[in-house]
Amino acid sequence: MSQIIVTSRYLKRGKRGKTKRLNFTKYIAIRETVEKRPQNIRKTTDNQKQLVSELIKEFPMAKKYLEYTDYISKPTSENASELISTIIERHADVIGNRRNFVGYMAMRPGAERRGEHGLFNDSNAPIDLNAVAKEVSEHPGYVWTHVVSLRREDAVRLGYTNSDKWRALVKRHIEDIAKAQSIPLANMKWYAAFHDTTHHPHIHLLVYSKDPRQGYLTNEGIERIRSVFANDIFHDDLQSIYQAQTLTRDELKALSENNLKEIVAKLGSEEIDDRLVISIQKLYEQLQATKGKKVYGYLPKDVKQTVDDIFLLLAQDKNVQELYDKWCEFESAKYRTYTQKEKKFPSLTENKEFQSVRSMIIRTVMKMNSAKAVSAEPEFIEIPDDVHTEEIVRPKETVIITDPVVKERAPKRKQAQKYINSNDERQDISKGIRILTDLAEDGDDQSAYKLGKIYLNGDIVYKDYNKAEKYLKQASDDNGYAMYALTQLYLSDERKNLSEAVRLLEKACSYDGVRPFAAYTYAKILLDDNEFHDNKKAIQLLKENADSNSWCSYLLGKLYLLGNNEAEIDKTEAIKWLSMSAESENQYAQELLTHSDSNNSEVLVNTVVSMLTNLGRIIEEDNRRSRKNISRVDRKLLQTIHRKKRELGIKSDSLELEYNR
Repeated sequence: MSQIIVTSRYLKRGKRGKTKRLNFTKYIAIRETVEKRPQNIRKTTDNQKQLVSELIKEFPMAKKYLEYTDYISKPTSENASELISTIIERHADVIGNRRNFVGYMAMRPGAERRGEHGLFNDSNAPIDLNAVAKEVSEHPGYVWTHVVSLRREDAVRLGYTNSDKWRALVKRHIEDIAKAQSIPLANMKWYAAFHDTTHHPHIHLLVYSKDPRQGYLTNEGIERIRSVFANDIFHDDLQSIYQAQTLTRDELKALSENNLKEIVAKLGSEEIDDRLVISIQKLYEQLQATKGKKVYGYLPKDVKQTVDDIFLLLAQDKNVQELYDKWCEFESAKYRTYTQKEKKFPSLTENKEFQSVRSMIIRTVMKMNSAKAVSAEPEFIEIPDDVHTEEIVRPKETVIITDPVVKERAPKRKQAQKYINSNDERQDISKGIRILTDLAEDGDDQSAYKLGKIYLNGDIVYKDYNKAEKYLKQASDDNGYAMYALTQLYLSDERKNLSEAVRLLEKACSYDGVRPFAAYTYAKILLDDNEFHDNKKAIQLLKENADSNSWCSYLLGKLYLLGNNEAEIDKTEAIKWLSMSAESENQYAQELLTHSDSNNSEVLVNTVVSMLTNLGRIIEEDNRRSRKNISRVDRKLLQTIHRKKRELGIKSDSLELEYNR
């Protein structure tokens, strides 16, 4: 795995350090012999072990160096020498002083010389090493040093084996470095030197501002510096990784769909584990007898154990195992880009990332719905167009329009609708939208409502949730239909806001034309296990609107048929309300009536199917969230990898950053 190390820190001023550091300085004097030692597999000497121990104790951040990883994995004399030299080199300013450090950068063995020394910057003019060393040592502000290191095999493969290549890299990104350190580019000063060491070729980069008051370096700034170098050096490698991630995402999506189809195909078959059916029945009975919150953390120990047993059985399903294996593959690849260590994952049931599965199991068992009814049961019912009136008012209110401006709006709205709805050559959607937009911006709430619905549904224009929210909010002050439509937006994933949805639904229920539809959606929220749960209020709403909306009578009948933690099963009431709904041609009600005499095992099997499907979705959703939480790569790389769509990238995944400040 390709890796890059970027070490970022500032150089301290002052006298030499402790006696131990003086001893380190003596070691520098003999380092040339150590560096020139041919490769061998001799074991580390006692002196080397002691010196490594002292250095690590003094500079613990060295444990993140590539050289330390090499030393731990293969403790040879050569690797010990490499580690010792690297620690001393990267802390030469602590051991000595700024002036000596600049000279060390330019003159140390292994530094590629560009004339008399190895120092370079963005200018082609000769560099006076003594003058630079003096300037850096006497600079009253902070001077930062970055060490950018590669493995030898990567440096050779990518051509970073000479100072010209590194100089071009730094020049390409000096503006990024300046921004990362909050230094105006006009005041930015930098010098660098390339050290072609045996195992880890690297550059030292000095950065400071002409104005000593300017500049600072945060963790975000360090990340930005590392990212721009990494994305440039490993451009091709990153592209391959992104392509692999895209493939993994597509595979997961396809696998999840196939998983769903396979599980649905097994309904009622002997492939459903009998132990799952028995455990679900047991949990259902336990939850019915349990008082208080039906949340995993509040459940008695024996009930928790049943939930855990169900999770364990679900995890043994071969499709779920395959999904989790894919998740682990993706996470492992992502983890390896930050470190060479292999990431070991626990079993699915022990993975803290999937603690929500237990809550899903409890919710699913509490509902115990028929899978056929649940699979397509709507959360939100669209109000038919023929229910709408031209002017929407409260019940029994009479409004006489006298304002001439308001009177003129109705014909314009009708004209706009003709442009939008006509099926002949008169259709001109864009013109209709323009008319409605002008009216809405002029304060016409009816036009604002129509526009909001158009942008929300996306049937004749591209969906635009920002515009939908804007216009529906404008229209919702005294328009029940606009309130209800805005509720649809707040119940969607794009603008999830349950509190606002509940507020609007309560208000919309006071409008006759909207009430039966708002009551159904509101009741579903009240029946769900959330902060607004209110079984009694939900039943009252459903009964009051059952004769006006077949979905209300359907939901009420289903509640009595299957029961929940507060409502007992009542077969007589269930058939009564479901029959009322079925008479209004509600196919879902008819489906439940048809299966109302089926034995309880079918409901249990359907519950198993629902759990397996939900578990697969949880794994896939976690993978999607994982990708979204990774920082964006630079725009050029994004455009190359994901043209025509916006895609979240990885946090410079194939690279490692270790920093000290």
